[in-house]
Amino acid sequence: MKKYKKLTLNITFLSIAILLVYYLIVAYKLKLNVSPDELLRYEIPLYIYQHGTLPVGTNKAVMLPYGNYSYAYYPQLLGGVLSALFMKVMSLFSTDPKLLLFAARWTSALMGIVTVYCVVQTCRLFTKNNFLSNMSAVVVGLLPQFVYLSAYVNNDIVAIAGVSIMIYALTLATKSNWNYKNSLVLALGIIICLLGYLNSVPFVLVGIGYAIFLLVEQIRNKKLLFKYGIWILVVAVIVVIVCVAPLYIRNYYLYHDFTGARVFSAAYQRWLDDGGKPTMHPYSSGIIKLIFNTDWIVTTFKSMVSLFGYMNVFPKLGYYIFYLLFFYTGLLFSIVLLSKEKSKDTKTTIFNCLMLIGVLLTLFLSMYRSVTTDYQPQGRYVLTVLPIFIIWWTTGMNKLRKSSRPKYSVFLYPTLITVYAIINLTCVVHYVVLNSILIG
Repeated sequence: MKKYKKLTLNITFLSIAILLVYYLIVAYKLKLNVSPDELLRYEIPLYIYQHGTLPVGTNKAVMLPYGNYSYAYYPQLLGGVLSALFMKVMSLFSTDPKLLLFAARWTSALMGIVTVYCVVQTCRLFTKNNFLSNMSAVVVGLLPQFVYLSAYVNNDIVAIAGVSIMIYALTLATKSNWNYKNSLVLALGIIICLLGYLNSVPFVLVGIGYAIFLLVEQIRNKKLLFKYGIWILVVAVIVVIVCVAPLYIRNYYLYHDFTGARVFSAAYQRWLDDGGKPTMHPYSSGIIKLIFNTDWIVTTFKSMVSLFGYMNVFPKLGYYIFYLLFFYTGLLFSIVLLSKEKSKDTKTTIFNCLMLIGVLLTLFLSMYRSVTTDYQPQGRYVLTVLPIFIIWWTTGMNKLRKSSRPKYSVFLYPTLITVYAIINLTCVVHYVVLNSILIG
């Protein structure tokens, strides 16, 4: 049994190592300023690397020449700080601008493999099936859009990693009990989310809600001592506050704005007042018309799975049909077969319901931003739903495995994952690695 567990872990770590190399190869080859927001995002770690201090939003060095845009107005600077550290490491060997950019992208690659690891471990806890768990590494790790996000400077992948860590911690606490280790893992996920990108806030809220429910439930059922449970909660809260509060307080001190959203909008308004042309165009007809009268849903789905560059490199339609069928099938099995189960686990049901609320809130916030700030149907804004989607998909495949004949499962899953891997690799190689628009 120990040898089997060791082999399983070796396979997991080998898969993650291969994926890391894959992400770094793409990261090294990508040009600067061919991916959404990277030019402006990269200004943050570059400034920290050059000056050894955090930038201020009004500094021209971290501001675009139009729109008065600057991500330094926001307190979500974790990705920038980590990238600057990697750039410092690289500078010990070379200060070539291309290599410094490559080093800044290590943060995205790191967050990519953190996500893969947490998804695999969570799937293992849910399914108790090592093959399907390792299979989930391929499903999430080779998804073209996920590969792309893991290869350039962006905060979206940081938020995805934070959510995956949170879900892993909550699953650990569900399958066993709350302890200091689980609570600190949850705190780490929350910290990464709050200092990564605020589009992960829906999952932070539902995650905290479920954590409190679980804590109360375990104390009530005498699985956890009241005093011990309170100390676990206090320690987690203190760790989050100590790590997160300084940047939010700094933001309030500089701009009288904790989140940076208001001061960012005010800077854009100054651009307009000074005669600048509008660069943001909200869809002002409301969310209902956004859903039914535009291609927001279709474009968001496409850019969740494979849409590259500045939303200008489209794979062929067949790829999107494949991804729709692939993920829809697994999620459908998860829903249908779960509904047929006679004995339902209350904790798992509540967990899934809260995660679903997190998914719906994430989609709603992206829609809300499109109708109030700027029409941007970009899948990266909602890809914090990816970890739970992959977990649900894997759970569905596991339920299908249990309800079907073993001889079919032996051939079905290896064949399915092989086809999936080939299609994904083909997509990335053809539309990214060999594309002169993106590679240089």
